[in-house]
Amino acid sequence: MRPGADAPLPAAPDSHRPARAGRAWWAHSIGGRGLRRVRELDLDTHALALCGQQVLATAPLVVAISAVTRRLAHRDVSFYITRFLGLRGQSAQYVQHLFGRSAASVSTVDLLVGMVVSIFFAATVATVQQRGFEMIWTLPRVAGARSYVRQVLWAPALAAFCVAVLIAARVGRWFDDHVVQVGTWAGVALQAGITFGFFWWTQHWLLRGRVRWRSLVPGAVAVSLFLVATVQISRAVLPSQIDWQVHAYGEIGAVFMLSIWFMAASVITFLGVLVGALLAERSNDPTRHPTIAPGAPPLTRHGLASAAGAEDVARTRDVPLNDVTQRSDERLPTMTG
Repeated sequence: MRPGADAPLPAAPDSHRPARAGRAWWAHSIGGRGLRRVRELDLDTHALALCGQQVLATAPLVVAISAVTRRLAHRDVSFYITRFLGLRGQSAQYVQHLFGRSAASVSTVDLLVGMVVSIFFAATVATVQQRGFEMIWTLPRVAGARSYVRQVLWAPALAAFCVAVLIAARVGRWFDDHVVQVGTWAGVALQAGITFGFFWWTQHWLLRGRVRWRSLVPGAVAVSLFLVATVQISRAVLPSQIDWQVHAYGEIGAVFMLSIWFMAASVITFLGVLVGALLAERSNDPTRHPTIAPGAPPLTRHGLASAAGAEDVARTRDVPLNDVTQRSDERLPTMTG
């Protein structure tokens, strides 16, 4: 027998190994984990619900704000909408025709009633946002009178945020004209900072302080960057798209394009918060850095107590934790240590 005839043959190279390694890397990456969470939480449906609430809340809010701007600045809100979205030519005329039809004079009583109604409509946007944030952070739903009061109080903050964004654009133009010529970047930077602050506070406010301020920073940064980028892209795309849609379908085409913009803003809001939650979970994952002690958990003591109470209820009822509802006035167990 020839020497070495019984020696085992060398193993053939595994042609599927790179593919398996790529799938494993994607499964543990932010993108892969985020995609699984979106499917598990059905987050796209919640983004669609948020878009619907934003569209419904926009109508009374625009009418009320338009009446205020007519009194104070002698301009209706359509002027500011076209400036914010960068509309020009026929697209600006179409939007002004949609939103510039309020009466020349509105009584004080009608104005106050309109503002109150718009605030309560805008509170429904906060309701959908709160539910989405709770699902992303794996926290139980909190309902009740105190929770509703928080949502109502969030509505004036939304109006103040919109005004601040418009003022930031004007300050940016003044900076470009009188200080340093940087184009629109000064206004964009101010708007990004205001957006960051608003969504940083919004997460804390609607989550009732159950997540640490520090853990909410990545989500606020992501939302602000995504929203500012979307606004800049829309300024280049929306004018021609509104012109085409109006020519094809009439004025409803402009409404359709603005609804798509609201849909994009809704997706970005939840996507940014999800990115922040995933980054917080990743930084506290002991399997990534076994030799380094994990930092403080993203949840506060109140958040840990809320999650612990919901886990007990979920285990008893055999339901997912996100399906558990806690009352806003419910006394939770005190977490020590």
